[in-house]
Amino acid sequence: MKLSKKAVLLLTTLLFVSLNSYGKKLNFLHIIIDDLRAQGLSVYGEKTMETPNIEAFASTGIVFKKAYINIPTCGASRASMFTGLYGRQDRFREYTSRLDKDAPGTISLPAYLKENGYRTLSFGKVIHTKADSLHVWSDDPWRSSFSDYRNATNIETRSPESCKTTGMCAPSGLGKAPAFEMEDEADNTYPDGDVAEVAGEMLKSIEKMVQKKPFYMAVGFVKPHLPFAVPKKYWDFYDSESVKVSAAQFKPKGAPLEAWMKSGELRNGYTGIPAAGSPWENNIPEELIKILTHGYYASTSFTDAQIGQLIGVLDNLELADNTVVILSSDHGFSLADHTLWNKHSLFNVATRVPLIVRLPEQEASGSVEGVVEYVDIYPTVVDLANLSMPGHLAGISLKKNLYKPELPTKVAVFPRYQQGDNVTTQRYSYSAYFGRGDQSSKMKGHMLYDHFVDPLETVNLVNNPEYADTVLHLQMLLLRHITQNDPERALEISDFLKPKFL
Repeated sequence: MKLSKKAVLLLTTLLFVSLNSYGKKLNFLHIIIDDLRAQGLSVYGEKTMETPNIEAFASTGIVFKKAYINIPTCGASRASMFTGLYGRQDRFREYTSRLDKDAPGTISLPAYLKENGYRTLSFGKVIHTKADSLHVWSDDPWRSSFSDYRNATNIETRSPESCKTTGMCAPSGLGKAPAFEMEDEADNTYPDGDVAEVAGEMLKSIEKMVQKKPFYMAVGFVKPHLPFAVPKKYWDFYDSESVKVSAAQFKPKGAPLEAWMKSGELRNGYTGIPAAGSPWENNIPEELIKILTHGYYASTSFTDAQIGQLIGVLDNLELADNTVVILSSDHGFSLADHTLWNKHSLFNVATRVPLIVRLPEQEASGSVEGVVEYVDIYPTVVDLANLSMPGHLAGISLKKNLYKPELPTKVAVFPRYQQGDNVTTQRYSYSAYFGRGDQSSKMKGHMLYDHFVDPLETVNLVNNPEYADTVLHLQMLLLRHITQNDPERALEISDFLKPKFL
């Protein structure tokens, strides 16, 4: 007899309750993928990337269709996710943000689990800076020592020594090398392949232990982060002539200058890339855009293979019967969308990200249509682990949605970056940009997009009279959020928003 999807979900719930009733604590495998956007993944709509392992994983899990990061840059996003705190003007602003410096005294997710009897493990890029908060891990964090590149010339020119010798330096202090590479090499000669193997061996080691502590294992894959250097076979997944590039390689109509950024990570960090021109100028040649897009897709397919390998190891072990698997990113990525590259913007392509969760023995897929955000991951894990909820958490548990995906989520979520604050709902995205220094209380520009009619965000509707009430409503939600999260700043900016409500 074939069970309905609802019946399978009910049985999964009963299994979860049974496991925890007998004191068998759940394990957690948390896979974090750098720079992976939701756009282009088949489970999120139009398919432009080959990701069979993510698709297979999603077929047995719950897909959060509208998940958003809270800060679209590496270090800040991860610090926010692991502390369960929103970013502010004085917290989680840069890619170098650290948990220990930006949120001292705040107990992070791995630290809280460790405190409650979990073995906490880190493989690959998890917390952005390896030296940040080492005490939260039961074992020393493990990262691959392999180079991003396999081509000998690229390895040499990327080195710090090359930077010192030639004077051609990326902002990171490394030398400048090409933004892409396609060598005929094995997966495990690249960092992410190395990470997948070592993390898989750790799972096997845990399985063999007689006395098993529950574990939280975070595994961070770097690709599709630049450089797009992965084995050639993944480039060959795609026909180079028919790689689908962005359909919105232009300034959105009416977009404020403040929404533009220089895309410095790509333009300043690699050879052969033109420097930023005038705002909103798309000065990268079309053929190069196609190659870079191809490289991002190939890098995503490479990481998809590592995900398949790691989950395959887990599923061949008894550990799978009691392990929750979470797949997330740290932010999205622009591929010439709105003339921009990388993250560092409040456009949907940089803030909307994958979030997929599989419960033990879950055999039916489902999807949650409401908006959620990455500050919700920490409380969700705590709730699934049946632990008391730390009082500092800004997010909410999504546990109920894992068993009943049709239940509502939040009214809105709140990404932010630098001087910009965003509120996103099921339908709309509104961003307000403020000045710096003595101008920090003044709104410099704002934009509104209606995702129901304009999913690519090509027309700013903020001054359209038909959307006046929507703008006011979203400004109210944003001001309320800032008031709760950063009261002092709310007082500074309220004069530019509050009069609109009177």
